Amino acid sequence: MADALFSFEQVSGQDVALTYIESFLKDRSKIPGSIIFHGPDGVGKWLAAERFARQILCLEGTSCGICDSCRQFMRGVHPDYIQFPRRKNIAIGKEKDPEEFTIRWLLSARIPYKPHTSDYRIVLFPEANRINNEAETTLLKTLEEPPPHTKFILIVNDLHNLKQTIVSRSVCIPFHYLPQEEIKKIRRNEIAESKLYYGGSLNPFEIADEFLEEWHENVREHCHDSILLFKLENWIRDQLGEFRSNKEGLTGIDFLEMICLLLLYEYRQKNFEANIGRIEAILDFKLKLHYEIPALEYVLLSQLFLRLAT
Repeated sequence: MADALFSFEQVSGQDVALTYIESFLKDRSKIPGSIIFHGPDGVGKWLAAERFARQILCLEGTSCGICDSCRQFMRGVHPDYIQFPRRKNIAIGKEKDPEEFTIRWLLSARIPYKPHTSDYRIVLFPEANRINNEAETTLLKTLEEPPPHTKFILIVNDLHNLKQTIVSRSVCIPFHYLPQEEIKKIRRNEIAESKLYYGGSLNPFEIADEFLEEWHENVREHCHDSILLFKLENWIRDQLGEFRSNKEGLTGIDFLEMICLLLLYEYRQKNFEANIGRIEAILDFKLKLHYEIPALEYVLLSQLFLRLAT
């Protein structure tokens, strides 16, 4: 049985793209080696790509949510799912000992080997336009003749941002602007969800959807496990470093406030009675967060995650 919380039903208004995807999923052996999801921002390309990838990797072929593959995927530790980072240019890498998430690293350290858990390996480029020219040329030969066990998914706004040789060797799946009725429906759902996050108010920080989705995904996947909590703490510390440049007009304190709201939401939704101690720890953290003592937030984070993990 497919996991309803991670289904294609969440991809709204993209019937053409879903027709392509569903036809491939009927027989995984016929999935092309290279697929390009192209279309405007914010219409569901990445949402569809992640769901497509998980179903391909699922040992039952249904995105069951139960098998080892699905569990690894949702925890963000699937060895056969390689997602290149967003908002970062992708280089070719050194000839010897290439850096992680460069094209030479991919081609030498990942592609030649068989998948670990699933029958396939998925390589996802969420922003394929960030592959630089030299790296794109190096990747081309593998895209022409990928190993049978490896499938590439490239996401891009405009096909003109990729080499024509890559486009011509891929199956291109179009995503379109959403009809007004679909937009209204999505907005209604977003407002309903926002009320759950913010206790009845709308988004207090004017956070872009892409950031909010990424943050909530990290919190949701890590906050219910004592070991994964420390991974979440490290991720939050890394994000705090980025906020020193005033990302999206937000401060690091704003970011921490948002993380607190997401943690409270998760702990309210699952086994509230057992999470009362964690909820109290979050409220204590929020209370002390605005003392305006330099670097205090890092000390408070350590204290918070120690209490959350015990």
